[in-house]
Amino acid sequence: MRQHILTLIVACIFCGVLQAQSVMFPGRYSDSLQRLALFTKDDSVRSVNYFLLSEYFSYSDTARSKWYLHEGERFAKHNPYLLALDNYYTGFFLYDIDRQVAAAKFLQAEQEFEKLPGRESLKFAAKSWRSYGTLLQYKDNDLGMLDALLNKALPLAQKANDTIFVGSLYHDIGMIFMNQKMYKKAEEFYARAMERLELKPNSLEVLLYALDNRGLNYCYMDSLNKAALIVKRVESILKNYAPSEYNLDFLFTKGVYLRSAGKYPESIQAFQNGIHLADSLQTIPQKFNLLMELQTTYMALADYPASLRILQNAIKTDQYHYLDDRVELSKKLMETYEKLHDLPNAYKWMKSYVGLQDSAHTRDLKNSMFSLETRFRVSEKEKQIALLQAANKEADLRAKNSRLSNIVLMILCLVILLIFTFFIITYRTGRKLALQKEMNFQQQLKEMEQRQQIVVTEALLEGEERERRRIARDLHDGLGGLLAGIKMKLSSHSRNAAIKDQAALEQITGQLDNSVAELRRIARNMMPESLIRFGLQTALKELCESMLSQDIEINFIALDLNDQMDLSKQVVIYRIIQEALANAIRHSKARHIMVQCSQNDDRFYITIEDDGVGFDKTALSNKGIGLTNIENRVKYLNGTMDVLSEPNEGTTINMELNVAA
Repeated sequence: MRQHILTLIVACIFCGVLQAQSVMFPGRYSDSLQRLALFTKDDSVRSVNYFLLSEYFSYSDTARSKWYLHEGERFAKHNPYLLALDNYYTGFFLYDIDRQVAAAKFLQAEQEFEKLPGRESLKFAAKSWRSYGTLLQYKDNDLGMLDALLNKALPLAQKANDTIFVGSLYHDIGMIFMNQKMYKKAEEFYARAMERLELKPNSLEVLLYALDNRGLNYCYMDSLNKAALIVKRVESILKNYAPSEYNLDFLFTKGVYLRSAGKYPESIQAFQNGIHLADSLQTIPQKFNLLMELQTTYMALADYPASLRILQNAIKTDQYHYLDDRVELSKKLMETYEKLHDLPNAYKWMKSYVGLQDSAHTRDLKNSMFSLETRFRVSEKEKQIALLQAANKEADLRAKNSRLSNIVLMILCLVILLIFTFFIITYRTGRKLALQKEMNFQQQLKEMEQRQQIVVTEALLEGEERERRRIARDLHDGLGGLLAGIKMKLSSHSRNAAIKDQAALEQITGQLDNSVAELRRIARNMMPESLIRFGLQTALKELCESMLSQDIEINFIALDLNDQMDLSKQVVIYRIIQEALANAIRHSKARHIMVQCSQNDDRFYITIEDDGVGFDKTALSNKGIGLTNIENRVKYLNGTMDVLSEPNEGTTINMELNVAA
C-alpha cells in the first residue's frame, strides 16, 4: 500500500509539471500525457493521465474527452483517491453540458477528498470548491462564489501549503471585487496574489492572468502609469511564445489601457488583433468581450455606424451568458441607436435594458430614457397627424383633426406623467434595494473575516496552552528531578563531611530548596495542577494567595461557580485573571486588590478592582501586551470588557464571558 501511494504522488507531481505547459505548449502537453499513459505499467499513473487528458480535451473535443474519462475510470478500479478524481474530472466534462450535475459532482469530490490524507487531497478539495464557485457565478451569485473561495477553497489550499494555488485564489477573489466595481478592495487581493506568485518560477500561467487583470484594475482606478508597466512586462513575456489565450487577455488589457490614455487608433488595432486571434483559436467568450470594448472605443470617437456594426457582431456570438453582459449589451445598443436617431430600435433596446437592470439607476439614465420615449411617441403622433392633414384638406376635417390632436396631446401628457411617476418610483425602489444589497454584502464579508480571525485566535490560544503544559511538565519532571537528586547527594555528603564544611553544604542545600520551590511555582503558574484536579474556584483561590505579599492584600470572592464547565474555558478564565493580577501588581502600586467571580447559567462575570494610581484612558497611545492578551482571550469567549480608570482613582475591570458548551 505504501508503494502504491508513493506512485500516485510521483504521478501527480509529474503531471503537474506537464500541466504547466498546457496552454503555452498545447501540443507538447497532450503528447507527453499520451506517451506516459501508453508506456507506463502502473494503472494508477495511467488513470491520472487519462483524467488530465479528459480535462485538456473538454474545451475542444467532447467526444475525445469523454473517451479519456471512461479510460481513467476503468483504470481507477477501487482506489479511493482515483475515484474522487473521477468525480472531479466528470464535473469538468459536464461543466458546459449540465451545470447542475457538474456542481453535484464537484461537491461529491470535495467530500471524498476531505476524507483522504495528504496535500494532494487537500489541494483537489480546494479545487473542487473553486470549480463549484465558478458555477455559482454563472447564476449571477457572486456572493456565493466569494463564500466558496474565501471560506472553503482558500483555507484548504493554505493547509496544503500550495503557494501557487493560494495566489490563484487571491487573484480570483480580486476579480470578484473588480466585477463589483470595488477596485481598491480588488487591488488588495491582487497584491496578495502577486506576493505569492512572484516567488514561484513555475507559476507563469497564473502570473500572466494575475498581471493582466491587475493592469485592467489599474486602468479602472485611473492609475495609468502602473498599468503601463504591467502591459510592457506581459508583452515582453508573451513575445517568446506562440499565440494563445494569454494573448487574448493581454490584448484586451492593452486596448483598455491605450483607450484610457487617449490613444484611440492604437486601442482599436489592439482590439482588432485580439478579435482575429479569438477567431483563429475559436474562443467565442473572449471575442465577445473584445467586441464590447472595441465598441466603447468607437463610441468615444463618435463613430456610431462602426459602433453598431460591432454590436451586431457581438449579438451573433450568442455568448453573453452573464446578466451583467446582457445588461451592458442592451444599454450599448440603446445608446448607439439613439445617436443614430433610430428611435424605434432605441426604444426596443431601452425596454430590454430596463427589464434586465436590477441595480441602482442614475438620474442621467432616468432622464435619458424619459426623453427618448417622449421623442419616440411625439414622432409617431406627428407622422399620423401629417398623414391625416395631407389626405383631408377640407375645413371641417381640419377642425376635427385639430380637436383630435388636442385629445391625443392630452392623453400623451397624461401618459408622460404616468411614465415619469413610474420611473421615479422605480428609481427610488432600486436605489434602496441596491443600498440594502451592498450593506448585506459588506456585513457578510465582515462576518467572514471575523470567523477567520476567531479560528486563528483559537488556534493560537490552544497552541499556547499546549506549549505551557509541555514546559511545565518538563520543568517539573526533568529539571525538578535533577535538582532533587542533587539535594539528596549534598545531604549525604553533608552527613559525612567535616564539621567545618557542613555549614557551607547546608547553605547550598537551602539554596537548592529555594530553587526547587521557585521551579515548582513557575510550573504551577504555567499549568496549575489544582485547576485540573480541583476546579476553577480552588485554582483561582490558590492563585490569589500565591500573589499575596506584605505590601499587597488580595481578596477573592466566588459566587455560584460551576465546576462542570469545559476545561478549555476554565483555562482561558484562569489566564485572564492571572494576566490582570500581574498587570495590577506590576503597574498600579495598589495596596488592596479585589477579585470577584460569579456565574449565571452560561454567563460568567469577572470584576477586578484595585486602589492603585490608575491611568488616563484618553492619553493611552497604545495598549500593552498584557491588556492585549486579556482582550484576545475575552473575544475568544465572545465576551465584553470594560475598563474604568482615572489618575489616582484606581482601576476597575469588568468582564462578561460566554461559557456555553
